[in-house]
Amino acid sequence: MSVDILDLHEVLISCGKERSEDVKLYRHANHKRSVDRYGLDLEEMIRTGDLEIYQSVQRNRQLGEGLVAFFMGESGRLSRFLGVWQVTSIHDWQHDSPRAAEARDKKYLRDDGIWHELEHDARFDAFANRLIIEWPEAGRHHQWLVENGVERRRIQIREIRAIGIHRPFPGFDDVILGYGELKGLIGSDAGGWKEALSSTRGVYLITDTERGDLYVGSATGANGIWERWSNYVSSGHGGNKVMIDRVAEIVVFADNLQFSVIETLGNLASRADGIAAEVRWKKKLGKRATVLNGN
Repeated sequence: MSVDILDLHEVLISCGKERSEDVKLYRHANHKRSVDRYGLDLEEMIRTGDLEIYQSVQRNRQLGEGLVAFFMGESGRLSRFLGVWQVTSIHDWQHDSPRAAEARDKKYLRDDGIWHELEHDARFDAFANRLIIEWPEAGRHHQWLVENGVERRRIQIREIRAIGIHRPFPGFDDVILGYGELKGLIGSDAGGWKEALSSTRGVYLITDTERGDLYVGSATGANGIWERWSNYVSSGHGGNKVMIDRVAEIVVFADNLQFSVIETLGNLASRADGIAAEVRWKKKLGKRATVLNGN
């Protein structure tokens, strides 16, 4: 079958959806709401695995039952495809199911919420976090793509990102990557990530999110932060003695690591400049910043 990859519905059909099968589109547009209410933005929810729970909770029954394709707003009306879920049933906030109980424990599901039992449909995962559309109607965060077997709108795909690239490079202040996301980035040079990180020398922070321990490092080589972080992806420890011991102790240790940039240095920064900046940040961050460094 010939597929017009510029049309959203045709791509969904190519993944196994029946042409007449109803599907609703839902867009997470207000990132501030999730931070204000739950203390996490959507990118963090994707990293922690809480996205499905988050979108299972709605203020009303607006999702209905059936297929729902979820998107996350980026700049303007550009929206990133997150995947497709089947709404199998809808309940009040006291619904008795393992996922609803987890949502209540994590404070996502409260007495003002409506619980939607979602079943993830893996047929569409090849395009999850890669496919970008322009949201068709500003101000409406849910609308039908196909309703009662009739296609209600045609939606053009603006971009299909390389595998591993969830989002365009956000600027150094907003670089916060889990180990799994970093692995995907290192395998590709799309989205501006490689260009930005390889052309910049600087100081970076690695956080063991399970224990709260920190590692402060600097990158002043020819390929900057990208080169240094690539070493961590290939080994899980980047040659760091404390991390080597932990990787041997706990097989999944690397999956607990979070990478961020805390200071950029000039392109002429020397190794001595990098070490001086490291020392300064260790003093600022205190005792925790020396645990993974081993000093």
